[in-house]
Amino acid sequence: MSQSITRASLDRLLESADIDAVSVPRLFELFLEDETLARAAPDGACRIDPRDQTVVIYNSKRAKRPHDNRPSTQSPANGGPKPCPICSGDTTGVVDLAPLSTGYTFINKNRFPCVYPVVRAETAAAAGPIVPTEPVRARRSQGLHFLQWSSSLHENDWHTMPSADLDIVLQRLACLERKLLLESEGCMPATGEWHRGRDTHGFVSIIKNFGAPVGGSLTHGHQQIAFSNTLPTHTFNNWRFLQDQGQPFAQHLLDHTPEELIVSDLGEVVWLVPYCMKRPYYSTLVLKDVQKQFLFEMTPSETTAMARGISRATRALAATMNGLGRELVYNALVHNGPGAGLHIELLPFIQETGGYEQLGLWVCQQDPSQAASTLRRLTHRL
Repeated sequence: MSQSITRASLDRLLESADIDAVSVPRLFELFLEDETLARAAPDGACRIDPRDQTVVIYNSKRAKRPHDNRPSTQSPANGGPKPCPICSGDTTGVVDLAPLSTGYTFINKNRFPCVYPVVRAETAAAAGPIVPTEPVRARRSQGLHFLQWSSSLHENDWHTMPSADLDIVLQRLACLERKLLLESEGCMPATGEWHRGRDTHGFVSIIKNFGAPVGGSLTHGHQQIAFSNTLPTHTFNNWRFLQDQGQPFAQHLLDHTPEELIVSDLGEVVWLVPYCMKRPYYSTLVLKDVQKQFLFEMTPSETTAMARGISRATRALAATMNGLGRELVYNALVHNGPGAGLHIELLPFIQETGGYEQLGLWVCQQDPSQAASTLRRLTHRL
């Protein structure tokens, strides 16, 4: 029988049923009042590698976070599935809860955060953002680290849940993004200069790790949302591309992707294999309206198209990796903010990263057109 977290457990954990109903200062308080988070707070140190502007933050306590995503999913004691801490209700307070066709999607605090409000909100706002161009010096990375659980049902995630449910997941993710960026004055440093003059504060970084080899510690499907004073290197590179080329990277992809690399056109969103694919079956979902740079700016029809694209792409990746004798393992990166347009990268773990790649020379064992052709064929069968 499939595991799931019960509504009674969710009610016990509920601190806010709607993220729009809680203020950002109150979110800071909820994090600071949680003793379990305090015990796992990051070191807070932030360093920037001057060679390539890689941003590094440190949290030695994250090494102690629980893992149920090991190669064996069976319990040696009874042969059944390993108990899931989320389904058991062994997690932190919930700040957003929305019903799906079956079950719920919900957002809570990450018990082992990569960023943490080490200082009070008003002090954090005065400190200024940390950006990759800064010289190496002692600065503290701080903020709030959330988790969005795709579904209360353990087996439901991007590649298994109905597209209409995934649409709701994206809507709630967009609500959190909007809340943090637009309602954090006095809590986080102003970042409008990085967001085309928008009245924003802090940076929102959204990722998904699916599978142990790429950092997924728990099998219960989830996304991570970091709200911090730190601009990630990839986000900075998108901004720098805009300054150099005069257009967001999403527009560049739309203009320079040949027809043979288009996997599927979903109307407002196109699913493509980038011509500069670094690893087999890397693909990108691009919002065609490249003037939009955040999830919360998407129209309902654009959100629906993006949900359909994510569902179609992850199902095709699952079929692809199954055909290769591999389990589905991938990272997803939401490129929002300066210079990105809005696009989501799906990065399956098929070819290992070696020494040349660490030097910056990526040797890919598949041609992009082969990847696009295979994904198209699989998509038509799904």
